[in-house]
Amino acid sequence: MLRRTLALGISLLFGAAAMSTAAAAADLTIRLAQQRGLTYLPLIVMEHEHLIEKHAKALGLGDVDCEWTRFGGGSPMNDALLSGNLDFAATGLPGFAVLWDKAQKVLPISGVTSYGSAPLYLVTKRPEVKSIADFTETDRIAVPTVKASAQAIMLQMAAKQQLGQYDKLDHLTVSLSHPDAMAALLSPNSEITAHFGAPPYIFQELERPGLHRVLSNFDVFGGPVSNGILYTTQRFYDANPKVIRALMDAMSEAMTLINTDSQRAAQIYLDVSGEKASVEDIHEIISNPGMIYEMTPRNTYTYVRFMYDIGTVKREPTSWTDLFFPVAHKMPGS
Repeated sequence: MLRRTLALGISLLFGAAAMSTAAAAADLTIRLAQQRGLTYLPLIVMEHEHLIEKHAKALGLGDVDCEWTRFGGGSPMNDALLSGNLDFAATGLPGFAVLWDKAQKVLPISGVTSYGSAPLYLVTKRPEVKSIADFTETDRIAVPTVKASAQAIMLQMAAKQQLGQYDKLDHLTVSLSHPDAMAALLSPNSEITAHFGAPPYIFQELERPGLHRVLSNFDVFGGPVSNGILYTTQRFYDANPKVIRALMDAMSEAMTLINTDSQRAAQIYLDVSGEKASVEDIHEIISNPGMIYEMTPRNTYTYVRFMYDIGTVKREPTSWTDLFFPVAHKMPGS
């Protein structure tokens, strides 16, 4: 799948060579992509409040139009970025790292900023499972994508730390979306005995009697890890310094709004997402101490370095700054 994604992006790249991404035109359009869920709240706030447009105009770029597209995963997002049909993508560390590795000789990409950290929990309904060492051949652990999702790779990291073998539990994992995984975990007839999930599903699961947490991303990394990275191509970055500055200013303002008026941020999330949850429910999740909304990259080097060590990516990072454009280098990242 990853090879197909790269091949498609490369084949479309040259066909789109005539399409300029420079921000010199009077009517500038900036094309951005994101996915669904509370981890993307800063981007949702930027969209709803038209913050990029606001800061672009302040920098002298005139009237700017932002086109936001929602994707179901990182692979089609990367296709669109490589083909010239997208200016910025935002996805989890695995999808970003693979493109950062594979596309370096064709159309280099790097991160512009991170967009926060959230708790990720491995939850089980088996009371005898106190650590990942207690899983047996009868267990099935739901992750978004086997061997390729953020949770799957974190489980590999935990297996390396605790069991001495990174792929020790891979054969127990099953690919399921978070809603389907939660439904399966709560079903008495399902083979799923554990779910490595994300908010709001992990909080809903832990409210059920008999379910408990076995592992968290904080356990694996010793602290928070970035949800993902907002990234673009070297070509776009070099050609559009004011757009990059406007985006950074917009992201900073979005973070300030979330951290100072989380009630309003919860309402914005519901307005944009169309979800049926109450403002109170979303506000409670946003206010959880594990939900960190900041731009600073956290544990990105540790994450991608592990992917390099096990051969998932072939390009070796020597520092977190290798993953990001210079605009991010003054942050106290890791």
